[in-house]
Amino acid sequence: MPPEPTIAFVPIRPTRASSDVIAQIRRAILSGQYRPGDRLPTEREMAQQFGVSRVTVRDALRALEANGLVRVKVGGQGGPYVAEPDISLLSDSIGTHLHLRGTTFEELAEARQALETTSARLAALRANAEDLTALKAAIEGPIQPPVGDTATSSLDFHTALVIASHNQALLAMFRATRALIQEAFDTLHAQQPDMADAARQTHCELYSAIAAREPDRAAGLMQSHLEEFAARAARYSSPTPQTATGANS
Repeated sequence: MPPEPTIAFVPIRPTRASSDVIAQIRRAILSGQYRPGDRLPTEREMAQQFGVSRVTVRDALRALEANGLVRVKVGGQGGPYVAEPDISLLSDSIGTHLHLRGTTFEELAEARQALETTSARLAALRANAEDLTALKAAIEGPIQPPVGDTATSSLDFHTALVIASHNQALLAMFRATRALIQEAFDTLHAQQPDMADAARQTHCELYSAIAAREPDRAAGLMQSHLEEFAARAARYSSPTPQTATGANS
């Protein structure tokens, strides 16, 4: 006979059935009781432990699956499993939220200053040889870049820089807003053709500061870099006859 299932959950009050089931499963996952890839108890087992119907458990699992915490498989080895982290779900959610709230490129620029200035400082302290190679490759870009595609290599550099900070929280936040940053880059690069060359020059200076282990210089360069990005975003929102000059993305 198969062993009795481990008791992981406790009965709940029927009036709060769905929300309590979700809360207990979520807490078990976030506390590390269940790790990504682990199989959760079956619907039947959880229904017994929670003291609710299988329909209530199934509804809770659907909600957790929509939030990216649980993955329900079908087939012989089917059932609920703890999902592997998927930053794209967070990115889509945040991107939708920011769009619905009418977030401007200027507001995005302000948020990037807080995140990427810290990332630049940490990268100068923590970057390893692999990180430096990735930063340099992003500056050089593809051998034959698509015509008119100057924004991608710029975004690749910023991504590599945040990775080089070796801070998972900063990286998760950056990746969650990457799609929105990509939209801003594509729009501003297309409108202001000088942006690519100006950005590449500043990226080279940032690379030099990071490779030389100069955190204050790296942070200062990034701060100026993003202030210019904010200025370009403002010019996009309120265009003037003046020609855009200076750096960056």
